[in-house]
Amino acid sequence: MKKKIISMLLVSAMAVSLVAGCGAKKEESKSQETQGTQESQESQETQESREEDGSSITVLVESGSPAEALANETAADFEKETGCKVVVDAVAYTGMYDKLSTEIKAGEATHDVGCLDVVWLAAFKDAIEPINNADTSDFLPTLEESGTLDGNLLGYPMWVNAKVLIYRKDLIPEDKVPKTWEEYQALAEELAGGDMYGTTVFGSGTDAVCSFLDFACQAGAKGLVFGEDGKVNITDQAYVDALKFMVENASADYTPADSLSTAATESQELFTNEKVAMQLNWSHQYPAAVEALGADKVGCAPMIAGSAGIGATTGPWYECVMKNSANKEMALKYVEYMYEHNGDYMDLTLKIAGRKSVYEKAGSEAGLEHTKAVLETLDSEQSQARPMVTTWAQIEEVLVGVVESCLGGGDIESTLESAASEIEAINR
Repeated sequence: MKKKIISMLLVSAMAVSLVAGCGAKKEESKSQETQGTQESQESQETQESREEDGSSITVLVESGSPAEALANETAADFEKETGCKVVVDAVAYTGMYDKLSTEIKAGEATHDVGCLDVVWLAAFKDAIEPINNADTSDFLPTLEESGTLDGNLLGYPMWVNAKVLIYRKDLIPEDKVPKTWEEYQALAEELAGGDMYGTTVFGSGTDAVCSFLDFACQAGAKGLVFGEDGKVNITDQAYVDALKFMVENASADYTPADSLSTAATESQELFTNEKVAMQLNWSHQYPAAVEALGADKVGCAPMIAGSAGIGATTGPWYECVMKNSANKEMALKYVEYMYEHNGDYMDLTLKIAGRKSVYEKAGSEAGLEHTKAVLETLDSEQSQARPMVTTWAQIEEVLVGVVESCLGGGDIESTLESAASEIEAINR
């Protein structure tokens, strides 16, 4: 048994220095300042005028994401079709929540449409216009449920991500691809040796939480963190079994010693550097692995099964119409238009989308086999969304601590009991 190396790598604060040229050009003429002010006012007045007459909408997207890319690619066609200009406001993930919260509290209609992470929907539900009479028949499994609060569908799905099994098919014959926890562990041990590890364990950050919840799904959890009765359920046996499975793998010689500093990115790097034979990683990592190693070396399969079967927690995003929008009718047309173009996401970097028909079509294309694995995973009864609560950010911090503590040698049952008390206090 290897000696476990515990490297509690915490997120370090990065100091960002913003240099503003204050006073650098104090000698600029008053006429230049006046001209700049007038131009700014005219630009703002033009935008406000367009918003008032319904000829412009503003869409909030995550910068650098497929949402930004597709919003920009489709803006001209949408304007040609409807006469409405699309203004794309791209903001870093870490700033999107705060930006939207600020304008909602101020009662301002800065954004007509928001592209939102599912974990934000509960916090913003009163500021989102429900979508009535939507045809949800082509939503991928779990997406109608996770996008609905208090009986109201809050948006059209953009994409969903879930973990699947990504493996070296030049090392693992099809008939040996593991389907259960036991098969997975046995094969990982068999394949480990020399410079090759059998698999990895996600022990860092939010990826660790998602893995913990994946395994809890597979072990039989009914409702994640909160049970069907609304009470905190993380002391149930399914969560104990999930953590035991993670600890067993992290302690074994077939995984790298630094699980506490390993998440999706680190695991993918090990895999593409041919140091790991298989991994349970987000589905978008499969096309990237094929590109790096070649289709002859990379295969994928549905998530593995625990005692309750296959299961995974999901990471969907939704396109939502904001209630404060002055152009709700046009904003609704826009989110419907983007849902119709959902298949275009498969042409972008992550190769993920939100419609069954898109996944069914893509599954027959070389390099997009992960879509079939996702469909089978999401179709499983135990796959479920994270809880729709306004306090998820605080709860997730508690769960990060749970995984880190247990992988570091902490007692599983007492750690879960303590965490349950913390989560109950957060939600009082």
